[in-house]
Amino acid sequence: MILSYILYVLTALYCLFLLFLIVGTFRVNRTISSNKKNHFISVIIAARNEDKHLSFLLDNLLKQDYPQDKFEIIIVNDRSTDKTDYILNNFSKKYSQIKYISIQDEIPGLVRKKRALTEGVNHAQGEVLLFTDADCRPGKFWLSSMNEVFSRGFDVIVGYSPLECQGKGFGKKIICMLKKLERLAMFTLSDGSIGWNWGITATGRNFAYKKNVFESINGFNGIGHIPSGDDDLFLQKISKSHSYKLGFVTHPDSYVPSIEQKSGSQTFQQEKRRGSKWRYYPALIKSVSLLAFIYLFLILITFILALAGVLTWKFFLIIFLSKSMFDFLILLRGATIFREYISLLVFPLVEVLYAPYFVMFGLLGTFGKYKWKM
Repeated sequence: MILSYILYVLTALYCLFLLFLIVGTFRVNRTISSNKKNHFISVIIAARNEDKHLSFLLDNLLKQDYPQDKFEIIIVNDRSTDKTDYILNNFSKKYSQIKYISIQDEIPGLVRKKRALTEGVNHAQGEVLLFTDADCRPGKFWLSSMNEVFSRGFDVIVGYSPLECQGKGFGKKIICMLKKLERLAMFTLSDGSIGWNWGITATGRNFAYKKNVFESINGFNGIGHIPSGDDDLFLQKISKSHSYKLGFVTHPDSYVPSIEQKSGSQTFQQEKRRGSKWRYYPALIKSVSLLAFIYLFLILITFILALAGVLTWKFFLIIFLSKSMFDFLILLRGATIFREYISLLVFPLVEVLYAPYFVMFGLLGTFGKYKWKM
């Protein structure tokens, strides 16, 4: 049956790609430089209706163990309608390190968060730009640990952002562990690809690059009209130029935890938004994503055919267990790098749910519509 041959080939390609990423994680430079230069750093945050989080974030940033004359904090209020303006006004009056900028419009070809971040970059004095989100809680050594990596000669740095869930109850804890494992997978993918100096994905919660990188590739030009993608699409744009050295920082001091407070509907919209971005990826990443979609879709079809008795369960299990073994290997590698072993407990559940999850949001993101943060 032709489906069998296709699945054998796709399984082999899938496993080889994961092996490629695992090898990449061993190529990442994790040595610590003894020759540290204290770069002037601009921390840039775009905030839209974040009055519940801003005070905690700014308190953390103001307590950084880094020379006070070597960093600034730039907050861009992106048309907020809550108490964001009030909070930022008070902080900026009290602390000279905080620059408060407010925008009220979008520019054609530069929308949503990219508009706010570009405004922040335009006002930045730093040689190095660090980005995070309002719902994040960077530790006191965040700036110093990121600075150390730039001292090794990197131009772009992707950092880890573990998830901190709020809420009690067994169900919420299981959902939190599922999300943690998903995030672990994403960052392991990022770490492995960066080991080959190939930028696939990043998160704006913990992302940094030199200002001259932003200027030399004309910022978000070419992707500015896309509502999302200030992190992964921008990293892909940088990587496509083949002109810059990419790094991934894994020291615990560099971690930037984020607080998970999204409702079910907000998470649903976020996943659709993520699924919508693949059409804007460079050709190679788009091809890999499309092959992964086809592969997982065919696995679902194989499961249905096995239920109907058209295909044997033996064939389905050979495909599924081969895939699962390599999925576990790369997640185990990620758990070792980021010290997240507890997340592996829900691996069997994630492995069963991932194919329908990926296919569903791939279709909804490509053909459906999503709501942006209000």
